[in-house]
Amino acid sequence: MKKLFPLIALLLVAAIAALYGLDHYQKLRADQRAQVSYLLSRCANEGLLSLFSLQANDWKKNPELLKQEEARLLRAAGALPEKTLEGKVFGDWQAAVQVCERLTENSVRQHKTIFWPVKELAESELWNPGDLNDRRRLHRRQRDIDRARISAQAADRYLIDLRADLNNLLDQSGIDKETLPEINAELDRQVFSGYHKGAFSLAWVQQYLNRLQHFYQLLKENPKGFTLRGGSLYFYDQSLRREVDDLNRVLLQGEPAFFNNWRQILRR
Repeated sequence: MKKLFPLIALLLVAAIAALYGLDHYQKLRADQRAQVSYLLSRCANEGLLSLFSLQANDWKKNPELLKQEEARLLRAAGALPEKTLEGKVFGDWQAAVQVCERLTENSVRQHKTIFWPVKELAESELWNPGDLNDRRRLHRRQRDIDRARISAQAADRYLIDLRADLNNLLDQSGIDKETLPEINAELDRQVFSGYHKGAFSLAWVQQYLNRLQHFYQLLKENPKGFTLRGGSLYFYDQSLRREVDDLNRVLLQGEPAFFNNWRQILRR
């Protein structure tokens, strides 16, 4: 019996050590899951903060903000891993860093898709009469209108596309499946519960673009049917003159509201 005591003691020590080791491992994994979740929520937030800066911009006064904000976002997101990591690098962390990098690259592309056409339209001086009989410039404006349609659709779907992008990146990341629910819960808490679709009106933007496209189409189809008098359009055909005057008035009155739509993509 006495010989059993050392064996029992050894087993007890081993059991305690195993429990301690298991507890330490569980705490380590919980901490790692929290770090990964925090990194990705911060990363997504950086992209959204960038969008808020862009949507608040006056593109006629500051057309260079898109490039400046791209550089700022890449720097800010690139600095997150070093600021966030506590302890040694681990597998899920490396995968999360790659997700953050790809998410940021996708945000940069999405912001260009949305705001580059707006910048181009703002810079093109839509109502400069001296350009309205230049067929090359009219063709460019038609192209800008087509891009603005894509821009409007992307602006209207911003949060939906961001969620889909994150889901796709996480599915392909190789991050432990036990960690994914915690990441998604953190994203919901820190990102998707705090940001909501704004008052952006896709229907209104499309209506304005349709009118703008029709206006330019009339100019292209009647290159010798109008002249510029005192800086204003004058169509020789009375019915066309009335139609173009009405279009011109509606477009001029609606221009501020048109650009204001891109200030209302998201709200907090």
